[in-house]
Amino acid sequence: MKPRDIIAAYFFVQGFTVFAWWLMLFAVRKSVVWFQPREWPSDALLSFWLADLGLIGLGSVIIAVGVWKELDWAFTAVRCLAAICWYPALFCLASSLKADQAWIATALMVSMAGLSTAMATIQGKTGDDPRAFRVARMSELNLLLATLLQIIVFWGTFLWILPMGIIELEQYLQWERLNHAFQTPMASVLLLLASCLGLWSGFTMVSLGQGTPLPTAAAQRLVVKGPYRFVRNPMALAGIVQGIAVGWLLGSSAVIAYAFVGIFAWHFLVRPLEEKDLMKRFGEDYQRYRNRVRVWIPTIHSPVGDENERMSLR
Repeated sequence: MKPRDIIAAYFFVQGFTVFAWWLMLFAVRKSVVWFQPREWPSDALLSFWLADLGLIGLGSVIIAVGVWKELDWAFTAVRCLAAICWYPALFCLASSLKADQAWIATALMVSMAGLSTAMATIQGKTGDDPRAFRVARMSELNLLLATLLQIIVFWGTFLWILPMGIIELEQYLQWERLNHAFQTPMASVLLLLASCLGLWSGFTMVSLGQGTPLPTAAAQRLVVKGPYRFVRNPMALAGIVQGIAVGWLLGSSAVIAYAFVGIFAWHFLVRPLEEKDLMKRFGEDYQRYRNRVRVWIPTIHSPVGDENERMSLR
């Protein structure tokens, strides 16, 4: 699919989902309690209908049409809507932090804001001009700070906010929690090891690749050393294992399942685009690396050998 098709389809889905969600809230009033703190008045959430439907629901549909038709204003409109989405997302987050409730709403709103921002990232000024893959042009200090910010945002979203929403949903559904001997220490050790791998991967990308893990500030050099010597996507692997460890630590089978879903989402949606960009920029060097190092299963005795040294200097 072309970038235009992906962005337009997403905003169509987002717009109609917002309309469907509000229809559910008004048609089934009891569902409101799932999305607001219990201390709020029963109809407090319903007061947001006009802003939500008008700005985000209708706005998403209009923007989808503009992106599809490649209208001049679509480039700016996508960014404006992404910014708008962060206001209710941060409002929900503040409410959940205060009451330790309504994490389902916070998880949904943060996901919507994050995905809208992702669409703004890949939206080019023309329909076939994807902007997601851009080589970093920053000092090493700025790259390090950007990488740390990315880690904080991603870990906070995928390892805290979304799992909290899933656990709250499990509580409403009265699902049993996982509980066995040595669960907390074993899960904590796994989480620590996976987090160390994620940090090692990010800092290796900064120091050797002169870039960040995100494609919007991609590495200038092909990185084949450090954790990348053993597995092609150590940061993605670390993130999946972190998600499994968080679910295990919290005793949530649904969070563990959510982490496994991340494998398929990343493998089939993100990886092909990323590898296409790497092939375009690094050609035969990346092809040789891809042939010798696996995606998910570490190559303990890496056969890349001395060629790693030559490739890493290009």
